[in-house]
Amino acid sequence: MLKKVQNILKMFSKDVWILYNHENSDKYFCKLISENLSTSSICFITKKDIYILINELDSKNIDSIKYKDENLHIIIYSTNTSLQEKIEDVIADLKFPKEIALSYSTMSDKNIDILGHGEFIAFSKLIRKPYVKYNKKVKFSSAEKIIYELDSEKTSLEINRLKILATITNKILEKTFNSIKISSTEIQIANLTRQITQDTMKTLINKLEIVEYDMAWDNCPIVLTGVNLAKGGHSTPSDKKLLPGDTVYFDFGIKAKFSDGMVLYTDMQRMGYALKTNEEVAPKNIEKVFNTLVDSIEEGMEYTKPGVKGYVVDEIVRQKITKAGYPDYNHATGHPVGRQVHDSGAIITLKISKRSRLGLVENGIYTLEPRINIANGGSIEEMVLVTKYGGIPLCDTQKKLYLIK
Repeated sequence: MLKKVQNILKMFSKDVWILYNHENSDKYFCKLISENLSTSSICFITKKDIYILINELDSKNIDSIKYKDENLHIIIYSTNTSLQEKIEDVIADLKFPKEIALSYSTMSDKNIDILGHGEFIAFSKLIRKPYVKYNKKVKFSSAEKIIYELDSEKTSLEINRLKILATITNKILEKTFNSIKISSTEIQIANLTRQITQDTMKTLINKLEIVEYDMAWDNCPIVLTGVNLAKGGHSTPSDKKLLPGDTVYFDFGIKAKFSDGMVLYTDMQRMGYALKTNEEVAPKNIEKVFNTLVDSIEEGMEYTKPGVKGYVVDEIVRQKITKAGYPDYNHATGHPVGRQVHDSGAIITLKISKRSRLGLVENGIYTLEPRINIANGGSIEEMVLVTKYGGIPLCDTQKKLYLIK
Protein backbone atom coordinates (compact mmCIF):
# COMPACT_ATOMS: atom_id res chain seq x y z
CA MET A 1 0.00 0.00 0.00
CA LEU A 2 2.87 2.41 0.79
CA LYS A 3 4.32 1.70 -2.66
CA LYS A 4 1.04 2.94 -4.07
CA VAL A 5 1.30 6.10 -1.94
CA GLN A 6 4.78 6.72 -3.32
CA ASN A 7 3.46 6.42 -6.86
CA ILE A 8 0.71 8.91 -5.99
CA LEU A 9 3.35 11.33 -4.66
CA LYS A 10 5.03 11.13 -8.05
CA MET A 11 1.70 11.67 -9.80
CA PHE A 12 1.08 14.91 -7.90
CA SER A 13 4.76 15.98 -7.75
CA LYS A 14 4.79 15.92 -3.95
CA ASP A 15 8.13 15.44 -2.18
CA VAL A 16 6.90 14.26 1.20
CA TRP A 17 3.74 13.51 3.12
CA ILE A 18 4.05 13.58 6.91
CA LEU A 19 1.53 11.74 9.07
CA TYR A 20 1.19 12.27 12.81
CA ASN A 21 -0.53 9.63 14.95
CA HIS A 22 -1.30 9.45 18.67
CA GLU A 23 -3.57 6.75 20.10
CA ASN A 24 -4.82 5.93 16.59
CA SER A 25 -5.84 9.52 15.84
CA ASP A 26 -4.88 9.15 12.16
CA LYS A 27 -6.82 6.38 10.40
CA TYR A 28 -4.49 6.53 7.40
CA PHE A 29 -1.44 6.01 9.61
CA CYS A 30 -3.22 3.02 11.13
CA LYS A 31 -4.11 1.66 7.71
CA LEU A 32 -0.67 2.16 6.16
CA ILE A 33 1.67 1.66 9.12
CA SER A 34 0.16 0.15 12.28
CA GLU A 35 -2.80 0.47 14.61
CA ASN A 36 -0.73 -0.82 17.56
CA LEU A 37 1.40 2.26 18.29
CA SER A 38 -0.26 4.17 21.12
CA THR A 39 2.24 6.99 21.75
CA SER A 40 3.10 9.83 19.38
CA SER A 41 4.45 8.47 16.09
CA ILE A 42 5.44 10.36 12.94
CA CYS A 43 5.79 8.94 9.44
CA PHE A 44 7.62 10.68 6.59
CA ILE A 45 6.62 9.19 3.24
CA THR A 46 8.77 10.23 0.28
CA LYS A 47 8.96 8.98 -3.29
CA LYS A 48 11.75 6.61 -2.26
CA ASP A 49 12.07 6.25 1.52
CA ILE A 50 9.82 5.84 4.53
CA TYR A 51 10.88 7.19 7.93
CA ILE A 52 8.91 6.24 11.04
CA LEU A 53 9.68 7.93 14.36
CA ILE A 54 8.49 5.79 17.27
CA ASN A 55 8.59 6.40 21.02
CA GLU A 56 10.67 3.85 22.93
CA LEU A 57 7.51 2.94 24.87
CA ASP A 58 6.23 1.42 21.64
CA SER A 59 9.52 -0.18 20.59
CA LYS A 60 8.16 -3.68 21.32
CA ASN A 61 5.34 -3.05 18.87
CA ILE A 62 7.61 -2.47 15.88
CA ASP A 63 6.78 -5.93 14.53
CA SER A 64 3.20 -4.70 13.98
CA ILE A 65 4.39 -2.35 11.22
CA LYS A 66 2.83 -3.57 8.00
CA TYR A 67 5.51 -2.29 5.63
CA LYS A 68 8.80 -4.23 5.33
CA ASP A 69 11.36 -2.85 2.91
CA GLU A 70 15.01 -1.85 2.73
CA ASN A 71 13.87 1.75 2.24
CA LEU A 72 12.06 1.73 5.58
CA HIS A 73 13.91 3.57 8.35
CA ILE A 74 12.63 3.07 11.91
CA ILE A 75 13.91 5.66 14.36
CA ILE A 76 13.37 5.40 18.11
CA TYR A 77 13.11 8.49 20.31
CA SER A 78 12.77 8.81 24.08
CA THR A 79 11.79 12.40 24.99
CA ASN A 80 10.28 15.44 23.29
CA THR A 81 13.78 16.87 22.96
CA SER A 82 14.94 13.65 21.37
CA LEU A 83 11.94 13.71 19.01
CA GLN A 84 12.82 17.24 17.86
CA GLU A 85 16.39 16.12 17.16
CA LYS A 86 15.23 13.09 15.17
CA ILE A 87 12.85 15.25 13.13
CA GLU A 88 15.73 17.57 12.30
CA ASP A 89 17.87 14.59 11.24
CA VAL A 90 15.20 13.28 8.89
CA ILE A 91 14.48 16.69 7.36
CA ALA A 92 18.19 17.24 6.84
CA ASP A 93 18.51 13.79 5.27
CA LEU A 94 15.71 14.78 2.89
CA LYS A 95 17.61 17.98 2.08
CA PHE A 96 14.96 20.29 3.54
CA PRO A 97 12.03 19.70 1.17
CA LYS A 98 10.41 23.01 0.27
CA GLU A 99 6.85 21.71 0.40
CA ILE A 100 5.39 19.27 2.91
CA ALA A 101 1.93 17.71 2.65
CA LEU A 102 -0.03 17.34 5.89
CA SER A 103 -3.35 15.64 6.58
CA TYR A 104 -5.88 18.46 6.64
CA SER A 105 -8.74 19.44 4.37
CA THR A 106 -9.28 22.58 2.29
CA MET A 107 -12.67 21.24 1.18
CA SER A 108 -14.45 20.99 4.56
CA ASP A 109 -14.18 17.22 4.40
CA LYS A 110 -14.19 15.68 7.89
CA ASN A 111 -12.88 12.39 6.49
CA ILE A 112 -9.65 14.12 5.44
CA ASP A 113 -9.30 16.74 8.17
CA ILE A 114 -7.21 14.47 10.42
CA LEU A 115 -5.21 17.23 12.12
CA GLY A 116 -7.54 19.47 14.07
CA HIS A 117 -6.81 23.18 14.14
CA GLY A 118 -4.84 23.13 17.38
CA GLU A 119 -2.92 20.00 16.45
CA PHE A 120 -2.05 21.46 13.06
CA ILE A 121 -0.58 24.57 14.72
CA ALA A 122 1.48 22.53 17.20
CA PHE A 123 2.66 19.91 14.70
CA SER A 124 3.55 22.35 11.91
CA LYS A 125 5.52 24.39 14.44
CA LEU A 126 7.44 21.23 15.39
CA ILE A 127 8.27 20.50 11.75
CA ARG A 128 9.15 24.12 10.99
CA LYS A 129 11.78 24.42 13.76
CA PRO A 130 14.71 22.96 11.75
CA TYR A 131 13.86 25.30 8.87
CA VAL A 132 13.93 28.32 11.18
CA LYS A 133 17.15 27.11 12.77
CA TYR A 134 18.98 26.85 9.44
CA ASN A 135 17.23 29.77 7.71
CA LYS A 136 15.36 27.58 5.23
CA LYS A 137 11.87 28.03 3.79
CA VAL A 138 9.04 25.52 3.87
CA LYS A 139 5.42 25.55 2.73
CA PHE A 140 2.71 23.29 4.09
CA SER A 141 0.01 22.01 1.76
CA SER A 142 -2.94 19.67 2.09
CA ALA A 143 -2.43 15.96 1.44
CA GLU A 144 -6.09 15.66 0.43
CA LYS A 145 -5.46 14.83 -3.24
CA ILE A 146 -3.05 12.09 -2.19
CA ILE A 147 -5.61 10.70 0.25
CA TYR A 148 -8.48 10.92 -2.24
CA GLU A 149 -6.49 9.05 -4.87
CA LEU A 150 -5.47 6.43 -2.31
CA ASP A 151 -8.92 6.09 -0.76
CA SER A 152 -11.10 6.12 -3.85
CA GLU A 153 -9.74 3.03 -5.57
CA LYS A 154 -11.21 -0.21 -4.25
CA THR A 155 -9.27 -3.47 -4.14
CA SER A 156 -10.41 -6.46 -6.20
CA LEU A 157 -11.57 -8.16 -2.98
CA GLU A 158 -13.59 -5.10 -1.98
CA ILE A 159 -15.15 -4.88 -5.45
CA ASN A 160 -16.12 -8.56 -5.49
CA ARG A 161 -17.63 -8.36 -2.01
CA LEU A 162 -19.48 -5.14 -2.80
CA LYS A 163 -20.96 -6.79 -5.90
CA ILE A 164 -22.29 -9.57 -3.69
CA LEU A 165 -23.64 -7.12 -1.10
CA ALA A 166 -25.24 -4.95 -3.80
CA THR A 167 -26.99 -8.02 -5.22
CA ILE A 168 -28.25 -8.91 -1.73
CA THR A 169 -29.43 -5.32 -1.19
CA ASN A 170 -31.28 -5.42 -4.49
CA LYS A 171 -32.96 -8.72 -3.59
CA ILE A 172 -34.06 -7.40 -0.19
CA LEU A 173 -35.68 -4.42 -1.89
CA GLU A 174 -37.35 -6.68 -4.47
CA LYS A 175 -38.74 -8.92 -1.70
CA THR A 176 -39.98 -5.84 0.13
CA PHE A 177 -41.80 -4.44 -2.89
CA ASN A 178 -43.42 -7.85 -3.46
CA SER A 179 -44.61 -7.88 0.17
CA ILE A 180 -45.92 -4.32 0.58
CA LYS A 181 -49.62 -3.95 1.20
CA ILE A 182 -51.58 -0.88 0.16
CA SER A 183 -52.69 1.13 3.23
CA SER A 184 -49.46 0.25 5.09
CA THR A 185 -47.77 3.27 6.64
CA GLU A 186 -44.26 4.37 5.72
CA ILE A 187 -43.10 3.27 9.17
CA GLN A 188 -44.67 -0.18 8.72
CA ILE A 189 -43.00 -0.53 5.32
CA ALA A 190 -39.63 0.44 6.82
CA ASN A 191 -40.10 -2.16 9.56
CA LEU A 192 -41.02 -4.75 6.93
CA THR A 193 -37.74 -4.02 5.14
CA ARG A 194 -35.77 -4.52 8.36
CA GLN A 195 -37.48 -7.86 8.97
CA ILE A 196 -36.80 -9.06 5.42
CA THR A 197 -33.18 -7.95 5.80
CA GLN A 198 -32.86 -9.98 8.98
CA ASP A 199 -34.43 -13.07 7.42
CA THR A 200 -32.30 -12.78 4.27
CA MET A 201 -28.99 -12.22 6.05
CA LYS A 202 -29.57 -15.15 8.44
CA THR A 203 -29.49 -17.54 5.50
CA LEU A 204 -26.36 -15.99 3.96
CA ILE A 205 -24.20 -14.85 6.85
CA ASN A 206 -22.14 -18.03 7.24
CA LYS A 207 -21.77 -18.69 3.52
CA LEU A 208 -20.24 -15.27 2.89
CA GLU A 209 -17.94 -15.15 5.96
CA ILE A 210 -19.93 -12.20 7.28
CA VAL A 211 -19.66 -12.00 11.06
CA GLU A 212 -21.87 -8.93 11.65
CA TYR A 213 -24.45 -6.97 9.68
CA ASP A 214 -26.67 -3.96 10.24
CA MET A 215 -28.55 -1.20 8.48
CA ALA A 216 -26.14 1.12 6.66
CA TRP A 217 -27.20 4.19 8.69
CA ASP A 218 -29.29 4.98 11.75
CA ASN A 219 -32.64 5.83 10.11
CA CYS A 220 -32.32 3.26 7.31
CA PRO A 221 -34.41 2.59 5.32
CA ILE A 222 -35.93 5.87 4.21
CA VAL A 223 -39.42 5.27 2.81
CA LEU A 224 -41.53 8.02 1.23
CA THR A 225 -44.88 7.73 -0.56
CA GLY A 226 -47.10 9.93 -2.71
CA VAL A 227 -47.09 13.59 -1.65
CA ASN A 228 -44.16 12.94 0.69
CA LEU A 229 -41.85 12.43 -2.29
CA ALA A 230 -41.66 16.23 -2.50
CA LYS A 231 -40.19 16.46 1.02
CA GLY A 232 -36.69 15.43 0.01
CA GLY A 233 -34.53 12.36 0.24
CA HIS A 234 -33.50 12.44 3.90
CA SER A 235 -36.95 12.73 5.42
CA THR A 236 -37.79 9.95 7.86
CA PRO A 237 -40.75 7.55 7.40
CA SER A 238 -44.05 8.81 8.79
CA ASP A 239 -47.54 7.53 9.62
CA LYS A 240 -48.70 8.42 6.12
CA LYS A 241 -50.37 5.44 4.46
CA LEU A 242 -49.53 4.15 1.01
CA LEU A 243 -52.61 4.91 -1.07
CA PRO A 244 -53.64 3.68 -4.52
CA GLY A 245 -52.07 6.01 -7.10
CA ASP A 246 -49.03 6.78 -4.88
CA THR A 247 -45.45 6.30 -5.92
CA VAL A 248 -43.17 4.82 -3.25
CA TYR A 249 -39.44 5.34 -2.87
CA PHE A 250 -36.81 3.51 -0.84
CA ASP A 251 -33.31 4.61 0.18
CA PHE A 252 -31.67 1.54 1.69
CA GLY A 253 -28.31 -0.06 2.35
CA ILE A 254 -26.62 -2.69 4.46
CA LYS A 255 -23.40 -2.71 6.47
CA ALA A 256 -21.44 -5.97 6.62
CA LYS A 257 -18.34 -6.94 8.58
CA PHE A 258 -16.36 -9.88 7.22
CA SER A 259 -14.30 -12.42 9.16
CA ASP A 260 -11.04 -10.69 8.16
CA GLY A 261 -12.28 -7.40 9.68
CA MET A 262 -13.23 -5.68 6.42
CA VAL A 263 -16.37 -3.51 6.73
CA LEU A 264 -18.34 -2.55 3.62
CA TYR A 265 -21.53 -0.60 2.91
CA THR A 266 -24.15 -0.47 0.17
CA ASP A 267 -26.46 2.42 -0.70
CA MET A 268 -29.28 2.00 -3.23
CA GLN A 269 -32.69 3.46 -4.08
CA ARG A 270 -35.68 1.88 -5.79
CA MET A 271 -39.08 3.17 -6.94
CA GLY A 272 -42.54 1.62 -7.13
CA TYR A 273 -46.18 2.51 -7.78
CA ALA A 274 -49.38 1.46 -5.96
CA LEU A 275 -51.96 0.50 -8.58
CA LYS A 276 -55.49 1.82 -8.41
CA THR A 277 -58.38 -0.67 -8.54
CA ASN A 278 -58.89 -0.37 -12.29
CA GLU A 279 -55.20 -0.22 -13.22
CA GLU A 280 -52.88 -2.97 -14.49
CA VAL A 281 -49.99 -0.64 -15.35
CA ALA A 282 -48.83 2.71 -14.06
CA PRO A 283 -50.23 5.82 -15.81
CA LYS A 284 -48.10 7.57 -18.41
CA ASN A 285 -47.06 10.45 -16.14
CA ILE A 286 -45.62 7.99 -13.59
CA GLU A 287 -43.90 5.96 -16.33
CA LYS A 288 -42.37 9.18 -17.61
CA VAL A 289 -40.93 9.96 -14.16
CA PHE A 290 -39.47 6.46 -13.91
CA ASN A 291 -38.09 6.31 -17.45
CA THR A 292 -36.49 9.75 -17.11
CA LEU A 293 -34.62 8.57 -14.01
CA VAL A 294 -33.48 5.35 -15.70
CA ASP A 295 -32.33 7.17 -18.84
CA SER A 296 -30.42 9.81 -16.86
CA ILE A 297 -28.52 7.15 -14.91
CA GLU A 298 -27.68 5.17 -18.06
CA GLU A 299 -26.33 8.29 -19.74
CA GLY A 300 -24.37 9.24 -16.64
CA MET A 301 -22.76 5.79 -16.50
CA GLU A 302 -21.29 6.30 -19.95
CA TYR A 303 -19.20 9.17 -18.55
CA THR A 304 -18.08 7.58 -15.29
CA LYS A 305 -14.52 7.07 -16.49
CA PRO A 306 -11.16 7.70 -14.78
CA GLY A 307 -10.23 11.37 -14.65
CA VAL A 308 -13.68 12.70 -15.57
CA LYS A 309 -14.57 15.48 -13.13
CA GLY A 310 -17.51 14.90 -10.83
CA TYR A 311 -19.32 18.04 -12.00
CA VAL A 312 -19.21 16.83 -15.62
CA VAL A 313 -21.18 13.67 -14.79
CA ASP A 314 -23.52 15.70 -12.57
CA GLU A 315 -24.32 18.11 -15.38
CA ILE A 316 -25.14 15.27 -17.80
CA VAL A 317 -27.49 13.53 -15.37
CA ARG A 318 -29.07 16.68 -13.95
CA GLN A 319 -29.83 18.17 -17.38
CA LYS A 320 -31.64 14.99 -18.36
CA ILE A 321 -34.06 15.63 -15.49
CA THR A 322 -34.58 19.36 -16.06
CA LYS A 323 -34.87 19.04 -19.86
CA ALA A 324 -37.71 16.57 -19.30
CA GLY A 325 -39.57 19.43 -17.59
CA TYR A 326 -38.97 18.49 -13.97
CA PRO A 327 -37.55 20.79 -11.26
CA ASP A 328 -33.89 20.61 -10.31
CA TYR A 329 -33.05 18.64 -7.18
CA ASN A 330 -31.12 20.15 -4.28
CA HIS A 331 -28.54 17.43 -3.61
CA ALA A 332 -25.55 15.75 -5.25
CA THR A 333 -26.11 13.35 -8.12
CA GLY A 334 -23.68 10.89 -6.57
CA HIS A 335 -20.92 10.16 -4.08
CA PRO A 336 -18.18 7.60 -3.40
CA VAL A 337 -19.41 4.55 -1.50
CA GLY A 338 -18.13 1.26 -0.15
CA ARG A 339 -15.93 1.63 2.92
CA GLN A 340 -18.54 4.02 4.30
CA VAL A 341 -21.95 5.09 3.04
CA HIS A 342 -20.29 8.34 1.98
CA ASP A 343 -16.61 7.70 1.25
CA SER A 344 -13.95 10.32 0.68
CA GLY A 345 -13.20 11.35 -2.90
CA ALA A 346 -14.86 13.11 -5.80
CA ILE A 347 -18.51 14.08 -5.38
CA ILE A 348 -20.76 14.05 -8.44
CA THR A 349 -22.41 17.41 -7.93
CA LEU A 350 -22.46 21.03 -9.06
CA LYS A 351 -19.17 22.70 -9.98
CA ILE A 352 -19.46 25.09 -7.04
CA SER A 353 -18.33 22.22 -4.80
CA LYS A 354 -14.54 21.84 -4.68
CA ARG A 355 -14.81 18.07 -4.48
CA SER A 356 -16.80 18.02 -7.72
CA ARG A 357 -13.64 19.23 -9.45
CA LEU A 358 -11.80 16.06 -8.49
CA GLY A 359 -11.52 13.35 -11.12
CA LEU A 360 -13.19 9.97 -10.76
CA VAL A 361 -10.75 7.16 -9.98
CA GLU A 362 -10.51 3.86 -11.86
CA ASN A 363 -11.92 1.01 -9.75
CA GLY A 364 -13.64 3.57 -7.57
CA ILE A 365 -17.31 2.99 -6.75
CA TYR A 366 -19.77 5.89 -6.89
CA THR A 367 -23.52 6.24 -6.70
CA LEU A 368 -25.74 7.86 -9.31
CA GLU A 369 -28.97 9.04 -7.66
CA PRO A 370 -31.00 11.63 -9.59
CA ARG A 371 -34.37 12.64 -8.14
CA ILE A 372 -37.63 13.99 -9.50
CA ASN A 373 -38.55 16.07 -6.50
CA ILE A 374 -42.32 16.43 -6.86
CA ALA A 375 -45.34 14.87 -5.20
CA ASN A 376 -45.58 11.35 -6.70
CA GLY A 377 -42.07 11.79 -8.05
CA GLY A 378 -39.29 9.32 -7.52
CA SER A 379 -35.62 8.51 -7.20
CA ILE A 380 -33.37 5.64 -8.20
CA GLU A 381 -29.83 5.06 -6.96
CA GLU A 382 -27.31 2.70 -8.52
CA MET A 383 -23.80 1.78 -7.36
CA VAL A 384 -21.37 2.09 -10.27
CA LEU A 385 -17.81 0.85 -10.76
CA VAL A 386 -15.58 3.22 -12.74
CA THR A 387 -13.69 1.65 -15.66
CA LYS A 388 -11.83 3.20 -18.59
CA TYR A 389 -14.77 2.22 -20.82
CA GLY A 390 -17.47 3.73 -18.60
CA GLY A 391 -19.42 2.77 -15.52
CA ILE A 392 -20.48 -0.79 -14.70
CA PRO A 393 -23.34 -1.28 -12.23
CA LEU A 394 -22.50 -3.54 -9.28
CA CYS A 395 -25.78 -5.44 -9.62
CA ASP A 396 -28.89 -5.53 -11.79
CA THR A 397 -30.19 -2.01 -12.27
CA GLN A 398 -33.86 -1.15 -11.94
CA LYS A 399 -35.37 -1.25 -15.43
CA LYS A 400 -39.01 -1.84 -14.51
CA LEU A 401 -41.21 0.06 -12.09
CA TYR A 402 -42.30 -2.08 -9.15
CA LEU A 403 -46.11 -2.39 -9.17
CA ILE A 404 -47.91 -2.82 -5.85
CA LYS A 405 -51.39 -4.36 -5.89
